[in-house]
Amino acid sequence: MSETHPTRGLGVAGALAQGCRMMLQRPWLAAGLLSTTLAQGVLQGLLLVALRNTLMGFDHVGVSGGLGLLLGAILIYMIWLGRALTTASAEVLSTRLADSVEIAAIKQLMAKLLTLSVRFYDRNRQEDIVLASYHDLKSMRNVTQAVGELVLHGSRMIGLVVVAAMMSPTLTLIGLIIVPLGLLPAHWFGERLLRSAAEQRNAVAALSTGFLHIASGIRHIKLNRGEERVLEQATANAEAYQVNLERSTRAAAAARLLFEGVSGLGLVLVLTLGGRDVASGALSWQSLLSLLVAVVAVYSPMLGILNVYAKVQTNLATLDRVHHIMRSVPDIQDAADARPLRGSPSTIELRDVSFSYGGRAALQHVSVAIHRGETIGIVGPSGSGKSTLVALLLRFYDPTQGSIVIDGVDIRQIRLADLIDTFALVQQDSFLLQGTVAENIRFARPDASMADVIAASKAANLHDEIMAMERGYDTLIGTGPEARGLSGGQRQRLCIAAALLKNAPVLLLDEATSSLDSVSEATVQVAINRLMLGRTTFMIAHRLSTLRHADRILVLDEGKLVGVGRHDDLLRSCPTFRSLWAAQGGRGRPLEEGSTESRLALEAR
Repeated sequence: MSETHPTRGLGVAGALAQGCRMMLQRPWLAAGLLSTTLAQGVLQGLLLVALRNTLMGFDHVGVSGGLGLLLGAILIYMIWLGRALTTASAEVLSTRLADSVEIAAIKQLMAKLLTLSVRFYDRNRQEDIVLASYHDLKSMRNVTQAVGELVLHGSRMIGLVVVAAMMSPTLTLIGLIIVPLGLLPAHWFGERLLRSAAEQRNAVAALSTGFLHIASGIRHIKLNRGEERVLEQATANAEAYQVNLERSTRAAAAARLLFEGVSGLGLVLVLTLGGRDVASGALSWQSLLSLLVAVVAVYSPMLGILNVYAKVQTNLATLDRVHHIMRSVPDIQDAADARPLRGSPSTIELRDVSFSYGGRAALQHVSVAIHRGETIGIVGPSGSGKSTLVALLLRFYDPTQGSIVIDGVDIRQIRLADLIDTFALVQQDSFLLQGTVAENIRFARPDASMADVIAASKAANLHDEIMAMERGYDTLIGTGPEARGLSGGQRQRLCIAAALLKNAPVLLLDEATSSLDSVSEATVQVAINRLMLGRTTFMIAHRLSTLRHADRILVLDEGKLVGVGRHDDLLRSCPTFRSLWAAQGGRGRPLEEGSTESRLALEAR
């Protein structure tokens, strides 16, 4: 199954089966839960037997009868305490088991998400992944607890039914025959609960999207005075969530009302027919009283089972999402006969490479060969396929046509780990982990020594600034109350230090300096020049002047390779490159709108 294909719904039985499998992965906790729940079920039955026998003592008079009543009362209390103890133990074990399942599910889902291809994240909303990663995993916990509750209520019900049948099989059957009629509404309302749960999840996703938009776009919202519009949308989403919550509550309450209403008929029948048997002498009043207690008591676990059904139905919508992720298969995987890749590639060749995404051709029939040590610039208008080309080199995607070949071997036949180790990437928007400076630099080489970390930082012109921080290389960066903020130039140089430490033979620079001011850019550029030494380098650049010394420049336009050559050669031979150069005034800087140079650039285009 592709990672982008939806899975079929689990259903109540499938969800409970999955909960059982999760429980059985922890055999000691599962065995403890099963034994305590079965014990409380047996004690529930023994309680009724002890109650009936003690009531029989009312027919005896004298000291022996009084002593029997006292001993019977003590026995009833001891059984009661035992039942309470086993029930409490079962609840504790059930909670521990659910906690264990939830933590294990979090780890498994995190591990699974890390194996999925980039395409999965392209096609799934960020809020859906966040919800599945935490909120939806609560469903695993709830279903595991539902399995424990099912065993708990089932054992209690069986104990009560067995004892009641021992006293009067006929009346027990009459009292319970009505129960299936009371359970029918649970199925009817279960469909409503499932639909409401799915709508609740969508409402929660919409609310989460609102919070994410506020956190990531607060500057844009404030700049455009959009607070009121954002709040209105959030209010509408919250109200939709409330409506679905109330709908679920009404459906569950109606199912319970119908169950109790129908089940009450069974109690009336037992009382009526049992009273007739007592009057005729066929049944003792003690047995009838114990039987009535048993029938009333058995409805409680049955109602509990009904609640378990409702709980599972409510969690199915979110559980299906987790199930979908866990069943997803990465698009990009190692071939069965994948080969290792060692050392610096002599040649990287694109052979008639095309790639389409979402029905749009991002690259079309690109062919070019790059040799070891070359510096290759990649330029083109926005949307021309520059970043797509880099993504294909890293095998985030596979070409829809053609192939990328390293030293004569299709990269689809090379081990992914070796391929990734061959490349180092420095992007425009540098990514930092929540951790220390040293941990971020070591990200690609966690076993690197501190001396190597410091050497990489010095080469990236960052060491002195790190040492000026309050805790040096142990300073926390990223997000959080204790994390230290970094400037744009510092973030880029930290990523360059990480790339230096990785020491990959091929370097990919994706607009690495485009968002920096001139002073920061100059400092970062020095570090980049050191990073490029002895490496094959691909440079995506907006400012064409930075590519003057590139060995060759690839010019892309609408996914097509329209020019290959050195800077000066392309100015003479490639109209697209010439128009890009003219648009920057021939100096690598944007022109002021309305200026004479700007008009000339527009005419040249």
